[in-house]
Amino acid sequence: MLKDNDINTLNSSSETLLHVAAANGHVTIMEYLMSKGAKVDVKDKNGRTPLHRAAEKGHEGAVKGLLQSGAYLYSLNTEGKTPLHLAAKNDHSHIVTMLLKEEARSYRNQHNFLHMAALKDETSLAKMLLKAGASIDGKDEKGQTALSYAVLRGSESTAKVLLEAGASVDSNMVERAFNSNHPSIFKILLEYSKDLSSEIMESALFRAVQKNLPGIVAALIDRGTDIDALNDMRYTPLLLACETGKAEAAEALIEKGANFGMRTPASDTALHLAVQAGADSIAHLLLQKGMETNLINQAHETPLHFAALHNNGALVGLLVNAGAQINAATKEFVTPLHIVSQRGNTDAAQQLLHHKARVNVKDKQLKSPLHFAAERGDKAMVEMLLNANADPNAQDKEKKTPLHTAAARGHLGIVKVLLAGKARFGVKDMDGCTPMHYAAMKGNTEIVKILLASGKNKNIDDRNTWRKTALHIAAEHGHSNMINVLLRHGAAINASDSSRDTALHCACKAGHLNAVNALVNWSQGEKANLLAANSLQKTPLQVAEFNTTENQAQIVTLLKKKMLITK
Repeated sequence: MLKDNDINTLNSSSETLLHVAAANGHVTIMEYLMSKGAKVDVKDKNGRTPLHRAAEKGHEGAVKGLLQSGAYLYSLNTEGKTPLHLAAKNDHSHIVTMLLKEEARSYRNQHNFLHMAALKDETSLAKMLLKAGASIDGKDEKGQTALSYAVLRGSESTAKVLLEAGASVDSNMVERAFNSNHPSIFKILLEYSKDLSSEIMESALFRAVQKNLPGIVAALIDRGTDIDALNDMRYTPLLLACETGKAEAAEALIEKGANFGMRTPASDTALHLAVQAGADSIAHLLLQKGMETNLINQAHETPLHFAALHNNGALVGLLVNAGAQINAATKEFVTPLHIVSQRGNTDAAQQLLHHKARVNVKDKQLKSPLHFAAERGDKAMVEMLLNANADPNAQDKEKKTPLHTAAARGHLGIVKVLLAGKARFGVKDMDGCTPMHYAAMKGNTEIVKILLASGKNKNIDDRNTWRKTALHIAAEHGHSNMINVLLRHGAAINASDSSRDTALHCACKAGHLNAVNALVNWSQGEKANLLAANSLQKTPLQVAEFNTTENQAQIVTLLKKKMLITK
């Protein structure tokens, strides 16, 4: 019959002769066909190979013969089923066992039937495979076990079967469970695994906190995981939950009895961290459970300092109502009100002032909250503090008032508010400088005009420790516009400092051509004394000639012309 026919010819169902023989278990005919060149892996219209047909029908001899001839074990039909799937479906356990033995013999360290069952969550097949002797922890070419794939795909039913059969769980698998789209799979790992190390359990607890999975947190603790275990950063699960604002996880830990006394390496408490994270609900629960509100960290900061720092008015109110000391001070004597003033945190400031925080309290540098607000140029904060009776003339360690600070920073609006609030315009710091000296130094003419107007020009020639007037300072820094403003308001053009330098000496020494110009060309009232000698008996011209500056030649020429030495 075969003499004139192709041995691999197909019928209407795309079956070869070998398909038909295999389906009927005709081993002798199969052997003859294969000896004459019949192909063992041809697929019919349903994608089935001869091995599919033999396995499906439970023909042991046919399956054995096909395997010996190299039939591919993992060939898939149109439904994605292997020969083993079909054998299992029809309860041909002896065929399943035979196929597994062949897999173990010829397909080691490859993706196998148990891996496939796990990926597709085929629980009954997994059971049958395990019963038939499948390797529970066998790894494929990627180093993955069947349980790894069950975890990855969230195949919960198959994962249970594998775990009950003794599948191993390692830290990588725990990590994969958390990182998968099926975090509930971890509960399965926890409930059904027989041997999880304490290290894995503790690592899992921290991961559950990070993922904010309260159910898993509770399950781990119930399983015996140390609720106060420390991670590499020396944080407990509760500290981590508080710092990251994981409210549900924190609540589970609190309810399970986490130790409130544990602290971070910087001595921050759970309450410090919850406040820092803005986790109102955690802070509320901690306080409700009796946590002390005035515990300090290494810097002597209380949770209230943290609430002030992060501008959380609601937490400020919560903490104060729970007994927080509103004027608690750090090692640097910084109170919460100092912090909000320095940061411009108006919400927290309102709460602190509402609860009667001391508005004139001073830090280690003797700065009041108003000093910080003036330094920032924060008009709203300055007004808020003044309305709460802040002293506008409070002096810090250098005897500077908020007005000094505002003038030095060029904050015109703050200068106006402070002056309206009775700040003294002529007050001197430890160097004898008034706010006008600092405004002159910055060349801020608008601030100088306001200060002059407040003092009705009386303080225009106030001198600092070195007997310098604002005009000296303006000349030293080359602010020609400032020089003109001061002269127009009656500044003494030839006032001398402790070295008997006039403003012109100062401008020449620093090499400020524009400042020299402004001074020598002033023509209203007293004029600059070109022959004034300082304590070294030097005139401005001699000072200019002695000091090498960028504009030296031009300044010398200008002065000589004014002195009629040259044309």
